[in-house]
Amino acid sequence: MELPLKINAREKKFVIIGGIAVLFIIIYFIFGLYSDNKQLAFDYSDTRVIILQKQLNKIAKSDKLQKQLDDIKRELKNQEKLFLKGNKAPVAAAELQKTLKNISSSLNIDIKLERALSALKSDHYTGIPVEIGFTASTAKLNNLLSRLRQSAFLLVVSEMKVRVTNISKPEDINVTLVVTGFIRKPSDTKTKEAKNAA
Repeated sequence: MELPLKINAREKKFVIIGGIAVLFIIIYFIFGLYSDNKQLAFDYSDTRVIILQKQLNKIAKSDKLQKQLDDIKRELKNQEKLFLKGNKAPVAAAELQKTLKNISSSLNIDIKLERALSALKSDHYTGIPVEIGFTASTAKLNNLLSRLRQSAFLLVVSEMKVRVTNISKPEDINVTLVVTGFIRKPSDTKTKEAKNAA
């Protein structure tokens, strides 16, 4: 088959070179598109892997956090066993006064002053302070403080006043202690239910 136009050898060379150039350009664009699509696929898969890894890390952390939360709850429950009996301040104050009397009488300390002070409210717990006054030797006071530390309840000596009765012979001292025990603060739902019932 002959072409309708006559092409000399020089023009034939240009047409062949032009055709090869067009072919290379087409191949270049096709390869470019393939490379871009391949890169996008890699980027997408890398992003997916990173997202999945982050989600796995979150799940692992949440399991770890749940375990820590369970440990804290268990520790809190153990600590709450050290609270005074009774969920109302007057009942807990009576319990604390009874405990202080028992410890004092076992050490032959005669309590002369005893009174419950106003409850100390915090976010989750209520402090129940009781003030006691007595006269005793420094050895007996030391034993009393030691027994308070070893008590079945969590007790804190929040205030201590010591006065010597006889400066020349300081055997006995006047002591005023404020000992604080703790109860769990009643939840708002219980308080609301009590108000509604009244």
